[in-house]
Amino acid sequence: MSRQLQSLDAIAQSNTAYSLSHDPLATPAEERSIDKDDKEAASPDTEVEENVRQDDGVTRIEALYVVFGKGWGLYTLWISIGLIAYVYSLSRSTTAYYAQFATSSFGEHTIIGTIGVVNGIIGGVAPPFIAKLADIWSRPHALTLAVVLYAVGYAMCAGAQNVETLVAGQVVYTLGNTGITFLNSLLIADITSLQWRSFVNGAVNLPYVPNAFVAGYIVSGIQGYSENGWRWGYGMFCILLPVCVAPALIVLHIGDHRAKKLGAVSLASSSATRREQLGQAAPVQHETVQRTMWQSCRFYWTRLNAFGSLLMGFAFALLLTPITLSTTAENGYKNPSLIAMLVVGGVLFISWAIWDGFFAEYPFLPKRVFNRTLIACVGVDFFYFFSAYLYDAYFASWVWVVTDYNQRDYTFFNNTLSVAQCGFAVFFGLFIRFSHRYKYIQASALAVRCLGMGLVYYATKRPTTAVLVSSQALIGLGGSISVMTSYIGVQGSVPHQDMAIATAVLNLISSLGSSISIAISASVWNKRVPEHLEKYIGATHNSTELASIFGSIYKAREAQPRELVKQAYLDSVDGLFLSALIVSFGSLICAMFASNYYLGQNHNAIEKHKILRWREPDEIVRKEDAQDAKGGDKRPM
Repeated sequence: MSRQLQSLDAIAQSNTAYSLSHDPLATPAEERSIDKDDKEAASPDTEVEENVRQDDGVTRIEALYVVFGKGWGLYTLWISIGLIAYVYSLSRSTTAYYAQFATSSFGEHTIIGTIGVVNGIIGGVAPPFIAKLADIWSRPHALTLAVVLYAVGYAMCAGAQNVETLVAGQVVYTLGNTGITFLNSLLIADITSLQWRSFVNGAVNLPYVPNAFVAGYIVSGIQGYSENGWRWGYGMFCILLPVCVAPALIVLHIGDHRAKKLGAVSLASSSATRREQLGQAAPVQHETVQRTMWQSCRFYWTRLNAFGSLLMGFAFALLLTPITLSTTAENGYKNPSLIAMLVVGGVLFISWAIWDGFFAEYPFLPKRVFNRTLIACVGVDFFYFFSAYLYDAYFASWVWVVTDYNQRDYTFFNNTLSVAQCGFAVFFGLFIRFSHRYKYIQASALAVRCLGMGLVYYATKRPTTAVLVSSQALIGLGGSISVMTSYIGVQGSVPHQDMAIATAVLNLISSLGSSISIAISASVWNKRVPEHLEKYIGATHNSTELASIFGSIYKAREAQPRELVKQAYLDSVDGLFLSALIVSFGSLICAMFASNYYLGQNHNAIEKHKILRWREPDEIVRKEDAQDAKGGDKRPM
């Protein structure tokens, strides 16, 4: 057995998916710069590589490059990723704004804030859980689960007969949607080097550009913003997206099966795992060990930190939801139910922090992943999303009321941000590829975004098409580069084993920022809009009519006198939009503290030996390689 594993270790060194080499594009000056800029990020390199056992899910995805070369396998996977990106972008370009009209059809538009908070909480809590699932189970299994949840959630929304079912469908959909977006970005990060990762992430989002215009005609064709047209909009993607994800799942499952069959999983495993197999380290329990049902449940409960997930989810939900309900609940914050929710939420949050910091065997936030760059990028995204949702939570509803766009033009405008984000992302992804740096590009982009946020505030005084479109274009330009480079910074500052959880930490804090700001925005919206409606049209409408106008953006747009209704909505958001502008500068400040390390062919800045490259056909691990390993054959280094 020892000879077999030693042979596997030898093949792993000579036939690994990640070859030992230097980036051929790096000049001597750049090499010196690499040492200087990467010192902080790379300091724990030896400790991480030698002592941390790589999870099976990470090893399996690395094995793809061992069993697939320049052939149908990886080509099909890349094409499948592109297909998923196209259909997903079409889904987001059409369905993203149905919720306003779906809730309005039930006379419950104000619940948009609560939906946003709940979705934000799920969007933050789910990624750490999904990351652990993808690491200890596998990428394809986790993606399959996410697609099922996505389809079920949209089916519930399409068939909803009341607002409760609609909200439940949104929750289930958000779980699936979060899983798909997180795993798709994780899969791209798994199989791309640092220097190409920004470009590839930008490229897979490029379909948003044509779909911004296609979406307008689809929404107009199905009357998506009518009383029931949104049902067709939700329903069509219950079928489309699962069908388009299927090819990627098939390729991943085939690669996973072939890797296990040929022993390539052992070849791609970490040195800590191979030492464990060789008897040079204390064994760690493997997922392949036979267990009873109870043992399996306990194993996954512990590895997934399920107890921590429940504590974190309930804590954020109980702390943030009362903020959105305070303006509609009887006696506001003095309502006993809201007080109880806040108290219990605070206790649960403290309990979660203590559990994750001191008692969890596999914490969501392991101390080893924290470094200066990760903290800086997390700060950037926290302030980014906090400022974004201060204005954006009700921005689409606000624009519908204060402008006279038809359904097609309204959809075109709402997709302006996506077009700007995705169009500029590809160009600057190439720029990052050849500059091999990211820090000052991100800082410059955030400065441009601040200008866009200033135009959003100016729109409260003059909501012309020129001002509105310009604001979204500038925010999209700066935002796309900032989000892209935050991912590069975080993923480059940790080893591959910790990449999923580090990315999940980034998503968690980002979602926390968005959830808090949505809660604040909902509270302000639910308080100020009724006040200003009373101020401007209270003399001509009774309280029932005012409540009906506030509860539906259909009725708000049709209410008379039209100019006074518009003015009420304009005055209601000026404080929110000004706050968003001020907070946006927080991201710019945080960006200056990140390490500006070199982006080369490495998978990350920590594991210098992991170089990603295409494998030639004669380098692919085949059945005879596994047989040679079992026979004790050692290949020359």
